[in-house]
Formats: sequence, C-alpha cells, structure tokens
Amino acid sequence: MSSENFFSGAFFQQLERLSVLSKGRVSSHLRGHHRSARTGSGMIFSDYRPYVGGDDLRNLDWGIYLRLDRLVLRLFEEEADQPVYIFLDVSNSMDFGVPNKLEFSKKLSAALAYIGLINHDRVSLTTYSDNLLQVVPARRGNKQIWRTMHLLEQVKASGNTDLKTALNRFFGAKRSRGLVVIISDFLETGGWDTTFKNLRTAKHDVFAVHVSSPQERDPEVMEDILLVDSEDGGTIDFQMTQSSRDLYKQEFRAHVNSLKQFLHRLGWGYLSASTDLAFEDLFFQILKEKGLFR
Repeated sequence: MSSENFFSGAFFQQLERLSVLSKGRVSSHLRGHHRSARTGSGMIFSDYRPYVGGDDLRNLDWGIYLRLDRLVLRLFEEEADQPVYIFLDVSNSMDFGVPNKLEFSKKLSAALAYIGLINHDRVSLTTYSDNLLQVVPARRGNKQIWRTMHLLEQVKASGNTDLKTALNRFFGAKRSRGLVVIISDFLETGGWDTTFKNLRTAKHDVFAVHVSSPQERDPEVMEDILLVDSEDGGTIDFQMTQSSRDLYKQEFRAHVNSLKQFLHRLGWGYLSASTDLAFEDLFFQILKEKGLFR
C-alpha cells in the first residue's frame, strides 16, 4: 500500500466499520475513564468507611462526627486518566515483505489511535528507529485524529532499530502511567530486560505487536542468493538449502518466543502478527488479547 492511497476513502470506510463494530465493547484503557476508589481531595465523592488509625485526618467527615459521634472517612473516585502511547517502528527493516510490514503497521497504528480517540482516550503516537523521530503528544479530540493521520501519511523507513533509546528518551520526561503499545518487527540485538527497564520501573502496561512478513516466517529455498541487511546495507553471498532454511526458521521461532515469554512473565501482552492476516480480524484479536473488549 503506497502512501498515496494510505488515506483512501476505502481505508476511512474501514475505520468507520471498526468503530461501529467496537462501539459498546471497548473497555479499560480505550474508553478514557478509569476510576479507582481512594481517599483524597479534589476527586469525585464515592462512599464512607469507618476511620482506622493512621488514616488521613483531612478526610474525616466532621459533620457526621458531630451528629452521630462516629469517626468516618470520606472515599473518593479518582479519574485515573491513563493515556495510550503508540510506538511505531519505522526503521529500514520494517520496509520489507509482501504485504509490506511498514504499511501494514501504519494501518494498525491508525486504527488503534482512531478507536482510542473516538472512545475519549488521550492518545499519543511516536515514530522511532535508532532514536525518537516524531511525537504527537497525548491528547483527545477530533483534531488529534488528524494529527496522527498526518504523521502516518508522512512516515518513511529510515535508520536502524533501537527501541531502548527511543523508550528512554520518551519516558525520560515525566509521563502519566498508561498503556504502551509497541508495533515493531523487534529485529534488534540487546536484552529485553534493559530495553524495557524504565517501563517496568514506572509500572506502565505494555502490549507488543510483533510484525513479520510471510517471507520472513517461511523463506523459499533458493540456491545462490545475495543477502542484504535492511538496516545497515551490509551484504553476504549465501546458499539457501533446506537445512539452512530449517535452521533459520528455528532461530526465528526462538527470537519470537524469547520476546513473548519475557513479556508474559511481566504480565504484559504479546501478539505475533503476520502481514498476510486479514487486517480487521487482527485488529479485533489485539483488542481481545489485551482485554480491551468487555
């Protein structure tokens, strides 16, 4: 899908269809209203409970005490406004495959942002490769839809993949705790522990969409081929035999499983997404896997 038809009428019709199908079923992060009962001021009153030693005296209801000679504490509901942070990998390795990984991921980013925004969430979109490239700050509203779409329309692949640097730069500034959705092929070296350390410390929720093309998952057997590193341009002559193909597929599965197991150990979400999957089916699978549907 070229950038010229990325915002075609057919694509917007697809977004509208997704929004209609998701209406009334979207919950938690993608509804914008996440309340938790706490004691405190400046929030919405919820209920009373008996005073317990050590509670904040500022939350005592002195009116009830004077009338009934009982110490009770006022409880409030806090609007835990947790934004959705979408991170889109636009490194050179994403510009590969049929269907193309980057174009597929742009559609997915657009759909997630669109559904989040029409359900009154604050949504941020960040593109990255070996650094932060462009950031649409977390906001609500119709204008935010066009900001995110405009950014996606301009996206072109460049640079190597360095998720750790991108996350550290973005979350180095103080950010509200929220849902971090990362859409990437995750073709990078380095341990997952160090990559996700800041997100763990700040107690963000994370959902990874691991994008791959059919050619990456199951390459053809070819006699003599020239392998080109899509990120640094390095080349190597290679003979693809059945045994080397089997070894490659084994290593690819190991890479997928290492990320999946790491994220699941932390209670985070993971979904493997091949670009030849039906887009709408994948979109709803992501929401269901993440528990974003009621």
